[in-house]
Amino acid sequence: MNVLHISAECYPFVKIGGLADVVGSLPSEIKRIRNVEVRVILPKYKIIPHKYSDKLTHVANFSINVGSKTNVYVGIETLKLGNIEYYFIDNQFYFGSRDHVYGYGDESERYAFFQKAVLASMSVIGYIPDVIHVHDWHTGMIPLLLKKLFPQYANIRTLLSIHNLAYQGVFPLDDYRFFNIAFDARFEFDGMLNFLKAGIVTADYLSTVSQTYAKEIMTPYFGCGMQNLLKQRKDKLVGILNGISYSDFSPKEDKFIPFNFDELNYELGKLENKKALYSKLNVPFDLDKPMIALISRLVGQKGLDLIKHVFEEMLDHDDFIFVVLGDGEKEYVDYFHELEMKYPTKTKAYIGYSNEMAHLIYSAADMFLMPSRFEPCGLGQIIALKYGTIPIVRETGGLSDTVQAYNEFKQTGNGFSFTHYNAHDMMHVIRYAINVFHEHHPEWNELIKRAMSSDYSWKQSAKTYKKLYTKMIRE
Repeated sequence: MNVLHISAECYPFVKIGGLADVVGSLPSEIKRIRNVEVRVILPKYKIIPHKYSDKLTHVANFSINVGSKTNVYVGIETLKLGNIEYYFIDNQFYFGSRDHVYGYGDESERYAFFQKAVLASMSVIGYIPDVIHVHDWHTGMIPLLLKKLFPQYANIRTLLSIHNLAYQGVFPLDDYRFFNIAFDARFEFDGMLNFLKAGIVTADYLSTVSQTYAKEIMTPYFGCGMQNLLKQRKDKLVGILNGISYSDFSPKEDKFIPFNFDELNYELGKLENKKALYSKLNVPFDLDKPMIALISRLVGQKGLDLIKHVFEEMLDHDDFIFVVLGDGEKEYVDYFHELEMKYPTKTKAYIGYSNEMAHLIYSAADMFLMPSRFEPCGLGQIIALKYGTIPIVRETGGLSDTVQAYNEFKQTGNGFSFTHYNAHDMMHVIRYAINVFHEHHPEWNELIKRAMSSDYSWKQSAKTYKKLYTKMIRE
């Protein structure tokens, strides 16, 4: 079985969000299964680290049309990393000359070029897959383009993975000209060109990144206007939980933290890493107080409005430390700066992103806050579990599928959760978690052990994807 993953992001080459982590881990895990060949193709961005870009090998080049532009250069370069052969679509104008991945105002043209180039490149590189697995809106037109422009590939099956339905690739309808195809109602939605909609109605199968999110997106609240189309395709819609690579996220082997630990010495490990973190942040925080961490894009989806409603009250009266790592919308950046100025002995906001700092915070924190309004899967809570950092989450999407609420009577669960999108419900659960931390030390230790033993690796999910690919081919 030959499978080709197509994505705009892939770790370690380019990462903006969780999409990169998935495409950076899943193909490798699938390939470990017997009789599956997997390859990945993505744009050759300027920001790809030199340690990778300098090792790329040129395979071929050819030209395609992009709207009225003729003879547009397509280069194909390759790199073998781990057990995966990666291909990179090279074009200086669209990808090679830009300092960022997104935000240039011509995304419809750039990703029209990418999608057309990918499909044209398959015969050039000599890799004709049985299944094309596309990810999110950037590649959402590929199932339709395959049908319209490449009839010779009629036997190839397509799977569209929706990582976040809120991002659909919506552009002026006239931008369909970049694909050099006739108008087709399948890519039009509400008078606009919608990349993701095209994939939703034309891909052979659809997947989302958790079982709960697959159900949620068929409802008006979570469906982002696509709920009726998704309900029509519910027999072809599956939820497969994302995983993480425990070779990248393991407190026992993590090269980014000063003190490695496991289930036997986590108390010492967390203490030493907390000392290192506070030293690095240059804050004189009390080591005996529980530390709550927030590592997140600072956007409304992540439930930050709930924090804004109650955290000043909590920091006035409750006994905890609050550390934030992230960047995003000015409203929230300003809020967290104000919070640390008002509570300098209890709050620190690290605005920006540092992979090393993220690992250190995961290893040092006692609790991990993730009060998302919606969360297709979420990786932060899965990482936190492995580091014995107890998640406090809202019950939505993948958070529901990975965090089981602590039950003090049965002594079960691996975290804390609340149901309604309500600031005071969140506050109540945080206070409950702090109470267990302070007053029920043996129970807290057992909670940590259950959290650290949770297994959300890619291994099981990869097997599920392999079964789905097999089903698609046989249908």
